[in-house]
Amino acid sequence: MSTPLPLPPPPHSSDLRHRIFGHRLWIGLAVVGFAALVVKPRAIFGEHQPAGIAACIALIALGLGLRAWAGGCAGAHTRLATIEAPRLVTGGPFAYVRNPIYFASVILGLGMVALIGDPWLLVMYVGVFALLYGAIIPAEEKFLREKFGEEYLRYCAHVPRVLPRLRAWKGATLAPFNARAALGEIRLAFILMGIYGLLYGSAWLRG
Repeated sequence: MSTPLPLPPPPHSSDLRHRIFGHRLWIGLAVVGFAALVVKPRAIFGEHQPAGIAACIALIALGLGLRAWAGGCAGAHTRLATIEAPRLVTGGPFAYVRNPIYFASVILGLGMVALIGDPWLLVMYVGVFALLYGAIIPAEEKFLREKFGEEYLRYCAHVPRVLPRLRAWKGATLAPFNARAALGEIRLAFILMGIYGLLYGSAWLRG
């Protein structure tokens, strides 16, 4: 009788976080696919629906604009499947908050949720952001501490992780702006329009 092979050890938490980072796009798309099966768009602003829609679009535009600003300051590596940082970015929106791209994603996500109007989408929105950023941010911070040491710790001491400070940190260092990375957010705008059409089309097909 052959001896059974030992089970592999459970993945280290940092390894799991890196895997979530690498598959963050697919996780988001999976949630969208599930939402297409259950979400029923509705008008939640009543007689103020036009103003509500305008406010939602403004939130989405604000989120996209902030992502473009942050992406241009950070560079194209923010779209990779692995955690990379050729340099420590502290200028631009990074002088206000350490994770401006994620902060912007929360803003535009809230605009999308309100635009669709289904409470179940709000539940999914909170869940997916808690899962992704609860894993990704600690993994990125660990990487940056190990690579930049005291420089990064000094940055963390002055700039908040999630909620922006009111004034830019005076110790921030400006860096060249990568317009090509910023323009990459145009693709995200089309993806959001596709998601909007998918959710409405799916709800119509389900009657």
